[in-house]
Amino acid sequence: MNTEDPYVDPGSGVLVNLLGVTDADVLRQIEAEVVVLRDAELKVTTLPGRFDLAHLSAFHRRLFGDVYPWAGELRRVDIARTSLFAHWRHVESYGDYLFGRLREERHLADLGREVFLDRFAHHFAEVNALHPFREGNGRAQRAFFWQLALHAGWRVDFAALDVDKFHRACRESMTGGSDTLRELFDGVTGPA
Repeated sequence: MNTEDPYVDPGSGVLVNLLGVTDADVLRQIEAEVVVLRDAELKVTTLPGRFDLAHLSAFHRRLFGDVYPWAGELRRVDIARTSLFAHWRHVESYGDYLFGRLREERHLADLGREVFLDRFAHHFAEVNALHPFREGNGRAQRAFFWQLALHAGWRVDFAALDVDKFHRACRESMTGGSDTLRELFDGVTGPA
């Protein structure tokens, strides 16, 4: 694992940001407020793209570009929570592979509800394991997959998910498959 993190200010230990904020709690609060506004904008105006890694990067840039100079850029360090995410040197190639598979499945268009839920949960879990950005992966991923679902004719209400259950399901998907994610998505998905 790369021990140097170019995304962290060595003096403050806080993520390098465009605002010059050196207090982690203040940065978290500002980031949250900005991202809520940008996410709301994405609910009324779609972000054009091909549902590929570049498109996911555009979502990340839109959500976090007011806060971080590296918004939308693929990470150059390894990161982990309860599990190690994709090695940073493999993010681009593995991401291209994952999104190529999504393209082969026609971005989940024209699927019945049950098949859509199966494939949506699968792809969500795969992109979660990729975790291509230094920070903000979950929020960028949810915005991206919200638009993907809409494009496929479905509305997935991520806000209606139980946060703790959702986070547990995401952790479980790192080693145990996407069944629990699928169950959660089943309860918040309807026709667009």
